[in-house]
Amino acid sequence: MDLQRLTDDDLESMRRAPKIIVNPRARWVTKGGHREKNFSLQDACDPTQTYRLFLRISSSNPAVFSAGLARVWSSEATLILARYNGPYHPHRNIIERTKVPAGCHRHLATHRYIDAGLDPDGYAEPVSEYNSVEGAFECLCKDCGISSLEYNPFQPELEF
Repeated sequence: MDLQRLTDDDLESMRRAPKIIVNPRARWVTKGGHREKNFSLQDACDPTQTYRLFLRISSSNPAVFSAGLARVWSSEATLILARYNGPYHPHRNIIERTKVPAGCHRHLATHRYIDAGLDPDGYAEPVSEYNSVEGAFECLCKDCGISSLEYNPFQPELEF
């Protein structure tokens, strides 16, 4: 996939496309100093278009979290379209030469950052719609056309 060909309209269209979670019972996995849960998604209108929703929470600091959406073309080609982060650090927008103070913020993939050879989702903006990973997950689902789950993905998992 040639990311350079993607316009901001293409990126926004991918973010907004209606999506369905195909593995609603994904499990938490411990990796290093955090727990992570990955959901597989499909475009509701075109199941050949696939996505991944990820949740990450620090094992030692609940303010260190991220809820994100990635477009997946293959195991080698993935693009993070959006990340909703916790308030654990400030962020510097390199191209705009602006600083987002420490607080909850949302990263968005943009053509400018892709074209400049920077992290595609290097642009961030402050948000006030959430203050927890649960809230970040809800905002991500609402903003990115993801059908809600019929259960709370943060409840302890039952063993069968």
